[in-house]
Amino acid sequence: MLSLQLWRSIAEADIHDPIFRRVSQTQKPASQPRPRPRRPRLLWPLVGLASAFVLIHAPQLLVAVLIVPFILITLVVTAPLLLPVLIWLAGAFSTGEIISGIQREKQQNTYDLICASTQGKLKASWSFATGMLHRGGGFHPLRWGTRISLRFGLAALGGLSLVTLLFALSDPAGFGIAQFRLLLLPLLLAALTFSNLTQTFVVSHIIGLLASSFDWAKRDAMLVGLLAYAILHTLPLAIAALVYLPFRFFVFEPPLVAVMAVEALALLLIIAGRELVIVALWSALKRRMNSSRFESGRGEVTAAWATT
Repeated sequence: MLSLQLWRSIAEADIHDPIFRRVSQTQKPASQPRPRPRRPRLLWPLVGLASAFVLIHAPQLLVAVLIVPFILITLVVTAPLLLPVLIWLAGAFSTGEIISGIQREKQQNTYDLICASTQGKLKASWSFATGMLHRGGGFHPLRWGTRISLRFGLAALGGLSLVTLLFALSDPAGFGIAQFRLLLLPLLLAALTFSNLTQTFVVSHIIGLLASSFDWAKRDAMLVGLLAYAILHTLPLAIAALVYLPFRFFVFEPPLVAVMAVEALALLLIIAGRELVIVALWSALKRRMNSSRFESGRGEVTAAWATT
């Protein structure tokens, strides 16, 4: 998939790339790791004694001790529900940051020098946009949160699969389409969760660079870029909703096989629709940047640059 190739160039950015390092303000790793400060040996016993002293003299604080784990568990459970909204907002913010950063470089007459890099205009601009993304503070927490959510989800799916297998072995006649649906839908939701992260930031990158490639004022480029991001990123969701909602509201008592098929089709339409959007945008960006096959085929560039 093109989106995965482009995502790797974003997530696994080369910190030795001078353009990326200049924009992201990331320094080269030190040759030798710095020694970690040693913790005092009596630190944890002192913390325990202090906590016991506080609880003895203020027993009401015991309620806070019980509430804090409950709050943390609630956050872990609700995080996957909040991630799509946070990722969408982060993608919109990243689009604006890329446009703003390139407009600032154009005003300083330095963007043409960046594009004149030996990497080629397309790769140099992509490195610039990646540096803008890594310079912000929201990309890495969202990536980490998605990883944690996927690991918890896959662990739960593995447990559910084991229980379903044991149930099927003990009572083969009781295993049917309902149990298969319980296994298929979580797997598709996990794929949608991962693709939402990767495809969102890829779309954000491409639209930010496309909107900045025209000789527009900053306000106009920002308006067009954010509007295009909002429309193109949510268009697959609207198409999936047009498939799923009429079926659920107007088809009375549908068979479970049909319900599962429509649910799976709606989820796959979101992933496939965004992939088609990325392919179209990437083709437009390559034409706009005048990326030739010679430029795209250099050894130091990832396979995504050679995709036509």
